[in-house]
Amino acid sequence: MRLVDEDGRLFGRVNVVDAVVVLVVLAAVVAGVVAFVPLGGGGEQATRYATVDLGTQPPAAAERIEAGDRSADGDVVVTDTYVGPAADGANASVVVRVRVNGTLAGDGDDRVFERDGEPLRRGDALSFETPSYAVSGDVLRVDADGETLPVGSLPVLLEATLSPATADAVSVGDTSRIDDRRTARVTGVTTAPVANGSDRRALLGVRVHTLNRSGSTYFGATPVKVGESLRFDTDQYALTGTVARWGNASPPGSPTTTTAVVSLTDVAPTVADGLRAGLVERRDGRTTARITDIRTENATVVLTSDDGHIYEREHPENVDVELTVDLRTRATADGLRFHTRALREGTRVTLDFRTVAVDGTVTRIRG
Repeated sequence: MRLVDEDGRLFGRVNVVDAVVVLVVLAAVVAGVVAFVPLGGGGEQATRYATVDLGTQPPAAAERIEAGDRSADGDVVVTDTYVGPAADGANASVVVRVRVNGTLAGDGDDRVFERDGEPLRRGDALSFETPSYAVSGDVLRVDADGETLPVGSLPVLLEATLSPATADAVSVGDTSRIDDRRTARVTGVTTAPVANGSDRRALLGVRVHTLNRSGSTYFGATPVKVGESLRFDTDQYALTGTVARWGNASPPGSPTTTTAVVSLTDVAPTVADGLRAGLVERRDGRTTARITDIRTENATVVLTSDDGHIYEREHPENVDVELTVDLRTRATADGLRFHTRALREGTRVTLDFRTVAVDGTVTRIRG
């Protein structure tokens, strides 16, 4: 039998032109199916938002990490950043929120989000590289949406012991920064002398830039809790304080004025001569103590004779001093406080009038 007869039919049955048309259509259908099926299998395209802890970074590196940064492959985009002080005080703690393009592998409720064929879940590592830097960190959480980090501004009250130079340098408005990002600001300062005559006790109201991590509030790498230490650095000084109040940067209680009698014993004439009514102690721009009355009497000295007898005699020079002072105190539920500490009869207080400083015992408190 001839392949094509004189009428142009294939095997005497099918017109050659019709056969060619059918073959062309079949080829197009097959090519379309091949083009539709992605090479290498894969899964449904998806996007997720991940919070990633990049750990400790040098300040120069932290400065380069910004919202809008995109990985070289375009699959990772930084949507938000948090920068705070690292535990060492010299570097930065960096957490980012990123948008990740990937796929969903598996079926039904068992589908897992993957990037480059690897699952992306809490606890996994995520690495990406931009034209400016390459970083890797631990995934803290993965969500279907949400471009921003749960950051906030928290007032705290810090207790610290400062050198005189640092105490004099601290003032309201001082800020702590990492590159151009403000991480904390001083909102209030209360300082008081201590008995050694050099250091200062301080209560510092500070507002810190925080990040909520798994339900806990963090300032950089440090959890913010009462009793925990926080570091505060500026270009002029660095200090570490203990959190005394959380969510409130003011000293406890309300301000009031209390009259007290403070007794000083065995005071040298050079010191006693510097005390007078009207002398004031000033701290942080406020009058904290004012002498309203002063009384002196000769100090006594106890002597033991050669035969063992004990005698009390007047000291030839030194005097005992009784000061009546008006004190700037704070009334709290637990009683009065002065110079950041409890004030009651028997309390030792230090008064620094700049020209003279004394340490005495509160013997009476008047209402």
